[in-house]
Amino acid sequence: MARTVGIAMIVLCSVASVLCSGESATQPATQPAGGTSLDLGNGVSLKLVLVPAGKFLMGSPSDEKNRSNDEGPQREVTIRRPFYLAETPVTLDQFTAFVKDSGYQTEAERTPPRVTGSEVRGGRAELVRSRVYTWRNPGFEQKGDHPVVRVSWNDAQAFCDWLSKKSGRKVHLPTEAQWEYACRAGTKTAYPWGGNPDDGKGWANGRDQSYRKMYPKGAAEQFFNWDDGFVNTSPVGTFRANAFGLRDMVGNVWQWCGDYYEKYGSGAAEDPTGPDKGSQRVLRGGAYVVVPWCCRSAARSGRTPTDRNPQTGFRIAVTAGE
Repeated sequence: MARTVGIAMIVLCSVASVLCSGESATQPATQPAGGTSLDLGNGVSLKLVLVPAGKFLMGSPSDEKNRSNDEGPQREVTIRRPFYLAETPVTLDQFTAFVKDSGYQTEAERTPPRVTGSEVRGGRAELVRSRVYTWRNPGFEQKGDHPVVRVSWNDAQAFCDWLSKKSGRKVHLPTEAQWEYACRAGTKTAYPWGGNPDDGKGWANGRDQSYRKMYPKGAAEQFFNWDDGFVNTSPVGTFRANAFGLRDMVGNVWQWCGDYYEKYGSGAAEDPTGPDKGSQRVLRGGAYVVVPWCCRSAARSGRTPTDRNPQTGFRIAVTAGE
């Protein structure tokens, strides 16, 4: 099926290509003690990985090639308490369980089609309305183990609220600091696998040679040099896990974080949660359709909380011990 791409394909990420910080991506991280799962009903569950407390350098170094200004200044951040993070982004099956149990309608489903013009039918002019794409029909084929897409920040928050009540746990979108700490898993390189984007085969579903065959426009550096086998989204967990046991931290789909989007503050921080107000929410991780440098560990973007597109999903976090 032809691939439907949102307006903000590459614009969604204003970050640039990377330069390795010089430290090995295989630097060992503290292995988490274990994990658990949450029951979503009807035989559907959601696996969580326990991420240990620790410190890391958040953002990109000033000499990282073509870095975006919103990735700095780089600073030391402390995550004081362990927390659970979903092993993968929320899947279509998991989101379906939420909708069936709660009756929730996403913002896209509540938005009527727009009038886009008119055409003559049966000798008379009739208005033509745009097709509304939703998580049920994102514009390309998906199966139940693919990440749900076309969900807004508000939709993701509604999922968290529902699962909090259902499970009795404190379910939330990860903070941006939690997300990057979990993505890096002890590494200090530009990508989870190292400093070279072309070494990422087997690690992520990115804008690869499969995509280039379908949509050949663009310079060579705008594509990974490998073929991951997927043009659109891929089943979650298809690719390698990082040292914490997390999968699809980069590539496949952008992931909503809880924070408002803004430039970083300076100085060390403990458990930062971002600014108190703003007009956009943070997106992390890159996606199957964006240029390779959007899949760096420090790459970030911001979108309005009502935005939904075919490359954006989310994963959940759960407060440990509550």
